[in-house]
Amino acid sequence: MNRSVLLLTAIVGVVGSNSLVLSPIAAKVALSLGADSPAGVMTAAALYGLGVAAAALVLAPLADRFGAARSLRVALVLLALALAASALSSTVFMLCVAQSIAGIGAGVAIPALYTLAAQIAPKGQEARVIGTVLTGWTLSMVGGVTLSAYVADFFGWQYVYGGLCFAVFAVLVPLARMDLPQQLASQSATSPLTALKVDGIVPALVAVALLGLGFYGVYNYLGAHLEVNLNHPVRDAGILTLLYGLGFAGAMAFDGILDRIPVVRGLAGIFALLTGFYLVLIWASSSYMLLLLIIPAWGILEHLGLNLTVGWLTRLDPAQRGAIMGLNSAVMYLSVFVATLVYRPGFTPYGLAICGLISAGLSLFAVVYVLQSRRKTAVPTAVV
Repeated sequence: MNRSVLLLTAIVGVVGSNSLVLSPIAAKVALSLGADSPAGVMTAAALYGLGVAAAALVLAPLADRFGAARSLRVALVLLALALAASALSSTVFMLCVAQSIAGIGAGVAIPALYTLAAQIAPKGQEARVIGTVLTGWTLSMVGGVTLSAYVADFFGWQYVYGGLCFAVFAVLVPLARMDLPQQLASQSATSPLTALKVDGIVPALVAVALLGLGFYGVYNYLGAHLEVNLNHPVRDAGILTLLYGLGFAGAMAFDGILDRIPVVRGLAGIFALLTGFYLVLIWASSSYMLLLLIIPAWGILEHLGLNLTVGWLTRLDPAQRGAIMGLNSAVMYLSVFVATLVYRPGFTPYGLAICGLISAGLSLFAVVYVLQSRRKTAVPTAVV
């Protein structure tokens, strides 16, 4: 496999890990920093997400003028410094500031990573390359959720952020030496407003939002459901996350097929399968063993859905890929926030089953929506 593809995959894993590591170690961080509760520490995670969304909208379009490779290198330097500051934080306020800066770095890095994946992919293999790079999120899940808890237990939470800082520099060195596309994609300024004028981008972003809302509406409450409704320890949620990640990574076997089918038809099929999955989840939510059995299929479907939406967006206007992928990141991170609020009133009295029902409804609506979008706007006939 191309070294550049492997490097981009590793960078996705490193960048993505920071968004996941705080949750499992929040109690230790709160105790160390004298916070009233772990919930107070999680403010840093919220500010990180806000930083990602803001940078994805405002700064990511700069990649269209200065090149995605150059933008990625600068973003990783900023992220490394922010992670070092996180490790050295002595108060919750300092951690919040550091994580806000980390969010800015990630908000530039993630769109640049997707843009580079599309640029280096051989003709006719875009979906395969993008799919491989997306498996970096599996690395962040396994490393972020599982490894951070052990590191925090044995060495202290500061070493979690120190290790991530080291990991960023570890991928930054080969990135600086690697021959990646340096050409400027656009000689004129791009922005979220110019990107929103691209024909076909609105239905693509709606598909991203529906995919994100359906996923995070269930995932965000999975751990709480296990602990509160099924009386399982929090560590059992880590096993579910691991199985999801294995399914997500295993879906690489199907990426080549995506290069040969129309994007809209493929995405409609994935949303239809997700509708079925969420309906099965309603039935399975009462049993931990049943959840263990079905969760890998969820990882497979989410991987293919992400691949198709990213492939759709990267092909709309190559000259504005930075701005377009910035919108993609902003919409996805906004979905995290919205899903948490929308699903919470139903989860409290009815548990995970109602979350599955809402996600099934969203996925079914997505099937109809993406099929109708083919008639109304210009969408790519295939990922290639």
